[in-house]
Amino acid sequence: MEEALPPIDVLVATSNSAATLGTTLASARRCLPVHRLIVVDRPSSDATVTIARGYGAEVHSETVGLGKARNLALELAETDPVLFLDSDVEIVREDFYRLALAEFHRPRTAAVVGMSVGHSFRYGLPLGLTLVGRGWALRAGMPDRALGRETYYLQRAARRDHLAVRYVPDSMNHYGTYRQVPHWPEFQGAAIRRSSRWNPRELAYSLVVVLLMHMNSRRPRNVLYTPVFWLKLVRGFLDPGRWERIDRSRATLRPKV
Repeated sequence: MEEALPPIDVLVATSNSAATLGTTLASARRCLPVHRLIVVDRPSSDATVTIARGYGAEVHSETVGLGKARNLALELAETDPVLFLDSDVEIVREDFYRLALAEFHRPRTAAVVGMSVGHSFRYGLPLGLTLVGRGWALRAGMPDRALGRETYYLQRAARRDHLAVRYVPDSMNHYGTYRQVPHWPEFQGAAIRRSSRWNPRELAYSLVVVLLMHMNSRRPRNVLYTPVFWLKLVRGFLDPGRWERIDRSRATLRPKV
């Protein structure tokens, strides 16, 4: 008989996420022993809040930035570790939590990332589906006003503490709705600049991430598009004031499968 897994708080940041949120929260209820389902919403104009409450989530509001949404959810949570879950992610691996917990308890572990189905290349510390220590994440110092690239601060803390990021393959589908927003690469470049300042290491790292992301798609045209995407990202990096205020919540987007 398998030992029961400890309940976990699930932390979800939303903003006009009605197109995908039901799928996200249904998968959380199906695959996880949820203790509290904490949704932090940048006030949505669609059915996001109604959907969240329909799945038994407690809904809180913020108007400062994505960093604030992450930090508020961490402050409200009670379990340690916690699970970050993006509002356009569907958990598909039923044993993800069991495997992630086993990885998390390995020595010198900062976080455990659930990878998308079929992805072969591992990179970074995204928070789409990520198990992380609550106290450690709070100490990482994500600024409330971060509008993107808030994971930079977690990666910086992991390097500082000499901790590893581990991965569980074939764990989720990520529908990536925000990536349909025009000038998404420029927005990402601006976020990198605001988080890391003039850090050439982060800019070079972004090229590696973009390449691996496109290689994971297994679409030659995406791989060939890598230099164009990165040059647009650099444009946002060089002029963050112009590109950092893209309104990602301006419309309810259809999930792009």
